[in-house]
Amino acid sequence: MIKLKWRVAVAACCLAIGTCPARACQYNVREVGFVDAGIEAYRLVVYLPENVPASGVSGLNEAMALALAETNIRFEPVMAGADANQPAMESARAHGISHFPAVVLVSPDGPSMPVALSEKAASLAEAVPTAVQSILDSPTRRQILERSADSYGVVLLIEGPDPQRNGAARQTVSAAIRQIGEQLESLPKPISKPPELVVLDHKSLAREQMLLWTLRLKAEDVNQPHVAVFYGRGRWIGPLFEGETLTSDNLTQLLSVVGADCECSLDHRWLQGTMLPARWDEALQQKVVQSVGFDPENPMTKMEMVSIVRRGTGGSDYSSVPFDYREVQVGGDAGEGGGQKTAPFSAVRPVSSRIVGQVLVGSLAGVVVLAGVMSFVIVLRARKP
Repeated sequence: MIKLKWRVAVAACCLAIGTCPARACQYNVREVGFVDAGIEAYRLVVYLPENVPASGVSGLNEAMALALAETNIRFEPVMAGADANQPAMESARAHGISHFPAVVLVSPDGPSMPVALSEKAASLAEAVPTAVQSILDSPTRRQILERSADSYGVVLLIEGPDPQRNGAARQTVSAAIRQIGEQLESLPKPISKPPELVVLDHKSLAREQMLLWTLRLKAEDVNQPHVAVFYGRGRWIGPLFEGETLTSDNLTQLLSVVGADCECSLDHRWLQGTMLPARWDEALQQKVVQSVGFDPENPMTKMEMVSIVRRGTGGSDYSSVPFDYREVQVGGDAGEGGGQKTAPFSAVRPVSSRIVGQVLVGSLAGVVVLAGVMSFVIVLRARKP
């Protein structure tokens, strides 16, 4: 009888351990990354002069609704004479904007940049949508989006001026991609295609100013190779690797997160990353559907994924930075608020596997505790006459 009771307890323990992964592995991080939760949009702030007629505002609203369809950019008109303390006016002052009309693009992470308007346009309804096109599309960004749509993710290599260092960086990236490729079948949910390499060569930096701005870079500052990881809907995750932090181990550890269970004990605030400002059209969405086997934009699926993103888990001691990465204050350049600029992930320590191990041990400990409680309850009930 005693043996039977312990067999029941062991069976309950196995059941508890077995059901947790089955429940948790419905989606992986990559799949959740294809959903736009609507909480991370860029803002296109358009400052309107006082003399703009009501018909001009109405025409601009209609033109922007069309120009920004299928994008992660939201239109925000601001009339001259608006409250000087509102954030939109602070952005204007930060860029020395005192005459309207003017346009500023604001990242969900905080930084902003002015957008040039054509003086040849007949109206604002023509000038602003025209300016938006340069924001939404560029050759390298399109490559990142297309390859992210049907592969594990993308590793972007931004080349510096030194061919030898560029070659070494390419070998480093290739080693990390190869290592991830060897693990695809053993992931919580297998992914058919490994990460892909996209190269932005040094002579093409000028055409990719928007991409560089998203990564907190300027073309003139790229004096050595830089590497960034993207996944899902063009999401930049983790740091910008350069110098001594650009190693295959660091890249492999960061890339491994993309294939992890979406219910893992990692903070979804940084798992979601920052999306590139871009148009996510039907062609890209169909590539995703074919790749993952379901439509992330299905209302019920999207609702479930958005709840995962908004719930988060906060599995490490860092609120918004993965593993051992940290934000640092860099040098005396003035930012928008007049203080120092914060450069997310611009200076990082090597990724520590110790933190990863702690996360995994913590998750396993929770499962074991749950199993123990269930086993204890079953044994107590079995002992009752």
